[in-house]
Amino acid sequence: MKKSLRLALLVCAGLAGLALAGPAFAKYDPSLTIEQTSYKLGAPTTVDVFIAISEDADPTAQLRIFSPAGYTANLTAAPGTKIGSVLAVVKAKALGGALLPLAGDVVVANPADPAIVAAATKCTGTPTHGTIWVLNTSLQGQTVAIPVFVDQKGPLVVQTVCLPSPDVPPAAGGATFGAQLVLADFTIRGVFTNAGTKNGYEWAGIYTPYVPGTQTPSPAGTVEWRTYVGLPSSLTLAKVKAKKGFKLVGRLSIAGLNPKGVKLGLYAGKKPKPAPTAITNGTGKRLLRSAALPATGKYTIRRPAVKFATFFQTRFESYGTECTGASPTGLAVPCSGEDIAAITSNQVKATKPKKKRR
Repeated sequence: MKKSLRLALLVCAGLAGLALAGPAFAKYDPSLTIEQTSYKLGAPTTVDVFIAISEDADPTAQLRIFSPAGYTANLTAAPGTKIGSVLAVVKAKALGGALLPLAGDVVVANPADPAIVAAATKCTGTPTHGTIWVLNTSLQGQTVAIPVFVDQKGPLVVQTVCLPSPDVPPAAGGATFGAQLVLADFTIRGVFTNAGTKNGYEWAGIYTPYVPGTQTPSPAGTVEWRTYVGLPSSLTLAKVKAKKGFKLVGRLSIAGLNPKGVKLGLYAGKKPKPAPTAITNGTGKRLLRSAALPATGKYTIRRPAVKFATFFQTRFESYGTECTGASPTGLAVPCSGEDIAAITSNQVKATKPKKKRR
């Protein structure tokens, strides 16, 4: 679970001010958590997009994901190119509300495909876009292709997805099995490059629900969720000698963030890369959380000698902050919350000590 912690984000251009307030609506609580493979200035990065919505929330009609101003994107990949993978969970209303998994690839679509053209026009009002991706998944043996319409709009890249209503029959344009999105996790590689200037940046998700029981979107219920990314950011790890066992030392540094009070997760395992990242699930498990970090971000974790070769990594994860400032999208939408992008350290290896000769 994400720990809500009001971390002292330094005031960056475009991030100052108060979050917009909005009236209360029926339950609708989508979130957007972004994690990147690189937080270096000007570096290409694979982006992991994680969306979560409560099972009992209103169904989603449309979602839009906005990249931060300052990032660049290559939208020229040829149709058929695989740019990532996708995992999702839907609630199948037609099957008693069963939760069903979907999985597949993210590929670049053929913009001339009649089905894609029709879907684009229905979703966005125009048949042409900078590029179109398809989340190719399957559900109970049936292919479920979810198009993502991608456009460069000023300094932002916008991904738009429209979902069919789970509350009307498929023959009337509703979702297969009455499928309602609960979780989605997809990666995008070879597209985005980080901004080249040190600063705080925000990804933003804008979500619009359906009026429950209908296939009519409810613009009044639109909400936003953001993810904060500090560029540059890093989390280091090294193993040093100790009188007993060894010490793991390192430092967390995130542009625009005071890490005081943060606790890092320590992961370990017999196989390399024990901690999860933007593109891997991790091969080990979390052993413990560190002591609260000081403002310098430096940390030390003492460990006993290992009985077999063990890999270690630390991870900054599951922290959030309150929304501040106007939406980076330029839209007047109430913001429900903001995550802080997770970071995984490099790995170190500890081996069983050699027996001392007498």
